Amino acid sequence: MIENSHLERQDPEVSAEQVGAYLRLKQWFEDGKIRSVATIWHHADDEDAEILVPWALARDYAPKIRQALTSIAAYEGRLFLDVVKDVQRVLSNVMTVRVIHDDTSGGMIPINDGILLIAKAKELLSAAAQSVYAKRRQFMGTIPKEAKAYLDTLMLGQTEVGSYIVNVIAPNQSSADVGESTAEAVSLGQAVTLNLVTSLEALERASVTYDEDGDLKAFDGAVLAGASANMCDALLGFSGEKHHRTFEITVTGTSVPMFETEPRKFEFSRRHIELLEQVSSYYKDDYVLTQRRLTGYITKLSRPKEETSGTIVIDSTINGVDRKIRVELTGDDYHMAVLAHDNSKLVRVEGDVHVKSKSAQLLNPTNFGVIEIDDLF
Repeated sequence: MIENSHLERQDPEVSAEQVGAYLRLKQWFEDGKIRSVATIWHHADDEDAEILVPWALARDYAPKIRQALTSIAAYEGRLFLDVVKDVQRVLSNVMTVRVIHDDTSGGMIPINDGILLIAKAKELLSAAAQSVYAKRRQFMGTIPKEAKAYLDTLMLGQTEVGSYIVNVIAPNQSSADVGESTAEAVSLGQAVTLNLVTSLEALERASVTYDEDGDLKAFDGAVLAGASANMCDALLGFSGEKHHRTFEITVTGTSVPMFETEPRKFEFSRRHIELLEQVSSYYKDDYVLTQRRLTGYITKLSRPKEETSGTIVIDSTINGVDRKIRVELTGDDYHMAVLAHDNSKLVRVEGDVHVKSKSAQLLNPTNFGVIEIDDLF
């Protein structure tokens, strides 16, 4: 109660434009002006109800805008702070992150995870902003100056009780220059919000496909929709340092066709969190493909002196990409590999493939053998 009283005494950070937009949404209409001081508003269903909204440059703007908000709260029978919150969101896009776990049920969270949550909220919107300008598996280096300027406008809204909830408010004002293909000018805030929703939807669809076939290539298409390793890492941060909490993201945009119905909500269970770790590594070209059977020709052999084990390199294909894959073999298997190489024989081997951007290695190789021509028919 003391905290709410303190907040109520603060000057609300809202503009006359936001108040006017809110009143229009609530069926109020502008019905006159008082010189260069204020506009007069009446309700469509109650002409006796009147609210004065000050001009932005009016003297004593702060107390007058407070009085307008107080009048709205009184008319609606609502708390002053609830009205302020709704007015602030009228011309803004809002991302709400709700963390769900036993240790957040009272509306509190360990301080390290609370700091991480806010940092990752900004990183998520940064990833969405960067992918407005270019679609990449991973973003590195500096970001476009327009995107940085947009991130500097982000504001933290009042936290809400209910697990642990953080609101990030993104003012929807600056215009975006995202290429000649843009049919008409849109605000960068709106473009980022749309891109965020599209990216999360693409990750959601890809996870369903992955559950069916177990192939991480299902997430390739999500990159074209705006997903990236940066986005996955930001989402992982919402689950805490130990990646043990589930969470929800709700994206609410300003009134445009995309958001004519309900805000978009995305839920991330523990299964989704584990998958995000794999997808992030996949986008960074550092991932493991389990239970693979490789076939190909040996192009290189290497064994230290006095050792019984050695390394071979097999030219094979992984997910449609030709790769040179290192395999560690011991004893008889390495001797068999030498003979296969000398006689240009096709070989096969099974195991888990650790793929990196410029290399690949078979982990825990088993069932190494030579493929004879008769085995191919």
